[in-house]
Amino acid sequence: MPKRIVENESIPEVSTRAVTLEKFRGVDLSSSVTNVAATRSPAAPNMMPSADGFPVKRPGWHAVLTLEGEVHGAYTLVKNGTAHRLVHAGTTLYKVTVGEDGAETAAAVYAEMADRESSGVQLNEKLWLLDGKTYLVYDGETVQPASAVATVPKITIAKAPNGKSGATSYLPVNLLTGKRTDSYRGTEETKAETVYYLSFNALTDTAVTAQVLQADGSWAAKAEGTDFTVDRPLGKVTFKTAPGKSPVDGEDNVQITYEVADRADTINKCRFCILYGVSGALDRVFAAGSPDEPNVDYWSEWSDPAYFGDVSYSILGQESSPIMGYSVLADTLVTHKQGEENGRNAFVRKGELDSDGFAVFKITNVIQGDGAVATRSFASLNSEPLFLTARGVYALTPSDVTGERYAQERSWYIGAALTREQALEKACATVWGRFYVLAVNGTLYLLDGAQKSYESKNPYSTYQYESYYWPGIPATCVWVEAGALRFGTAGGEVREFWPGTLAGQYNDGGQPVTAYWCTPLMNLGTWSNVKSVTNVWVVGKPYSRSGGEMYFITNKDYERLGRSYNIDIFDWNDIDFNRFTFNSLDGPVVVPMRKKAKKIQTFQLKVENARPNEPFGLLAIQINFKVGGLVKK
Repeated sequence: MPKRIVENESIPEVSTRAVTLEKFRGVDLSSSVTNVAATRSPAAPNMMPSADGFPVKRPGWHAVLTLEGEVHGAYTLVKNGTAHRLVHAGTTLYKVTVGEDGAETAAAVYAEMADRESSGVQLNEKLWLLDGKTYLVYDGETVQPASAVATVPKITIAKAPNGKSGATSYLPVNLLTGKRTDSYRGTEETKAETVYYLSFNALTDTAVTAQVLQADGSWAAKAEGTDFTVDRPLGKVTFKTAPGKSPVDGEDNVQITYEVADRADTINKCRFCILYGVSGALDRVFAAGSPDEPNVDYWSEWSDPAYFGDVSYSILGQESSPIMGYSVLADTLVTHKQGEENGRNAFVRKGELDSDGFAVFKITNVIQGDGAVATRSFASLNSEPLFLTARGVYALTPSDVTGERYAQERSWYIGAALTREQALEKACATVWGRFYVLAVNGTLYLLDGAQKSYESKNPYSTYQYESYYWPGIPATCVWVEAGALRFGTAGGEVREFWPGTLAGQYNDGGQPVTAYWCTPLMNLGTWSNVKSVTNVWVVGKPYSRSGGEMYFITNKDYERLGRSYNIDIFDWNDIDFNRFTFNSLDGPVVVPMRKKAKKIQTFQLKVENARPNEPFGLLAIQINFKVGGLVKK
């Protein structure tokens, strides 16, 4: 029987509720779409934070150079206030110059590089490069093997000519060259000796040279064949006239320089390097990455990258776990391994001088944790060394070095995406302003050093960096040039991201950049009831020309278009009569979407801009809705 309606009986009203999204952060690609915080996005390609923290569309890129072969690296030598720029592409090293019109040109300066990634550092106004094939030096004019300018060490002093009394070891052999010098001291007992024994035998065919100290303190040069003969297999020099006793008591009077087979490939085969020295000084080159000695690194002599002593090396861990790269933290050098069996993958060393004044680099700690997976992923953001592991980007902190705990994850919000990427060993990174930029398989992942958040789902890390991602960027290497982010491609192009100060700078090589911001998939406060979204307002960031499309996703519709909109500001320099506006206020623009979504269980909003020449940004989103009856099958 129908229920009788009683006059004046109160009828329950359905009140309108609102969800306001503002103070946006970055993306969260690790949580399920329903568990993402309201201020983050589960999908926001090609977005980045503005200077004041709001999500905006990234600028586009433009090609600045086209070279032959895959781009492997870029380097700058600053000498006498002038920057000399190099780019390694294919097997060629190019010098880049900028014309008066700003156009860049490249000319080959060296054509025998390895066709693979390279590494370089500047020291003593020269650039020192490693590519796994040849250790090179660039002085601003020419590129040549470092062995061509290798320091020739004096390996012995006070040596007796006849070898009957021991010499004093002086300097170590230089791995970069087979040349070395023995220094002899003629005494009353040996003044008649004409045969001088060298410290090494099996000499090469390179001419042996000698000098003899004169009574006036000068050195007289002696020539092979004229003043002496050489027995190369035995390592013996025979003077036609005995050099005699030293004219200065206690001083050496004969120096003989000769050459044996070198061990330059020990350094040539290294693939990456860093500057480090005693007490953290950046005055030595540390090199590693040789496939012949994967767990060994070498360091140069003080302020002399052309001199790698044969005793200046460390064996770190097992051969099965190669050295992957370096971090400098305070005054220590952290050497990262790929993955030791016991998980002790970060060796901490500190440079000191021993009692004889020689540099030693002692291991002070070994830290447990995940190993590094990419040799080019090491970079320092806010003085915090970052590197890539199989589980994401990790950081070293001072407490890690003292052994209190291991490296902390900094990429939790994109960690799930990173773990799904293939071939992580090819990843490369750089620091661009406030961002750590990691290039992996055609996507740039950005960690924002200016935005830190504590994530309860990863309690062992003190904080995470807010994160963003830019798909469709086929970077083989990334670097910063004059403040601008650049990347190289497999096809030989060098591309640079525009600064984003003009509307036309929001295209990728002429094609529009597609960027959008998705809200989390929201239940609007209840799972048990259906809801009806009555209104949506998007607060757009003001630009002279901008706009977008609003889509909503529900359990009934996938990306249903709510509306398109324009939010332009009148500008005499940019008038489009098809989009003419009298608005001249440079302030937030509230855009309504009146299309309703009725009797839904979940709601998600997507705001997109895929238009050419247009920037785009969001300040806030408000969603009004009403709660209905219970969800029924």
